[in-house]
Amino acid sequence: MSRNSMFKLAFIAGVAATASACTTLPSFNEAEYVSAFDGASVVENKTRYSRALECLKPMVGGNGPAAKRFAVGRVSDFTGKEDLVNGKRITQGAALMVISALAKTGVPIVERFDTSIADMELKYSDNKLITDSPENKAHRQIFSGSLPGSDYHIVGGITEVNYNIKSGSLESSIRFIGAAARYFVMNVAIDLRVVNTKTLEVVNTQSLQKQIIGTELNGGYFRLFSDGLVDVNAAERTQEPIQKGVRMVIEQAVFNMLTEMNNLPSQNCALLVSNNPEKQQQTAAAAPTKVRSTNKAIELTPPPSLSETQQNNDSVLIDPYTGEIIKQNNANEASASNTTQSQSEVTELKGLFGTNAAAPEQQAPSNTTREMQEKLLWGSRPQIR
Repeated sequence: MSRNSMFKLAFIAGVAATASACTTLPSFNEAEYVSAFDGASVVENKTRYSRALECLKPMVGGNGPAAKRFAVGRVSDFTGKEDLVNGKRITQGAALMVISALAKTGVPIVERFDTSIADMELKYSDNKLITDSPENKAHRQIFSGSLPGSDYHIVGGITEVNYNIKSGSLESSIRFIGAAARYFVMNVAIDLRVVNTKTLEVVNTQSLQKQIIGTELNGGYFRLFSDGLVDVNAAERTQEPIQKGVRMVIEQAVFNMLTEMNNLPSQNCALLVSNNPEKQQQTAAAAPTKVRSTNKAIELTPPPSLSETQQNNDSVLIDPYTGEIIKQNNANEASASNTTQSQSEVTELKGLFGTNAAAPEQQAPSNTTREMQEKLLWGSRPQIR
């Protein structure tokens, strides 16, 4: 081996020894765990239609002997939307969403979707292998008629998912600043039916859809200087969740089923379908106050007060025929005067177009033909007598 080769080998060995000395293997005696990011807190999964379902609980909920029991069968995905990377595009748990929607209304529900555990325990009970009291080792007994049946069951499926029903964009740039806005619309649809379990009669069907909207906004600043480049971009994208859109359609379908089958008025509960129910309640509570304030504004002004002598002796009336203000001593005289004046008015009208020969004595001597013509031309003018 030459001297150069020996120097190279010695140099490599020295570097390897130095690297191994500086490198320390991690100690597994005291592991250091990284705290995971918790993120948002867990909340109840509700939609804007959940409040309407809960509103039906006093009307359809209950476990009495007359209560109708519901079951949920297969609510499958019939859209056929699938790709090799992401798998199914639409949720496969639509039946579970129907069960949750029924539970919000309080109706009795019996399990028919997944009875594998119950079937297995029933088989074990038949073989005397299951006990409810391990101390006594007494096997569970099987009694006939111990399982309540369902009166109605819900089946159906997700039948439509249509991408990009409509889309559009707007882009603009002025010198170094640019901005763009885009949107697209898609939809999902379901078809559910309620079947009478005893007769297999379809008693109600629901075919509903919901459009799902997505938006995108972005802007940027781009400029090239002699000594550098400035490129700033900002964007925001929002889209309604597709699977939650399916849940919203299902909840609306269940709401329609129960109100139609029970002949319930749905207007009051349907008003709760809002993004901000508190604001809607405040608006509804403020509406009667506004009407009352308007009514106060149109109150009539009270008539001027009269002295006690005038109140006892005189009364002010308005003639319904001429609109004249008449002051008389009492109500009886006012009624007689109104009758006499109406007869006199008729006589005067007849006298305008000719002499009333039948009753010349009833014609008022104070009213001339000129005065009657003025009444016809200008109307009745109030006169204070």
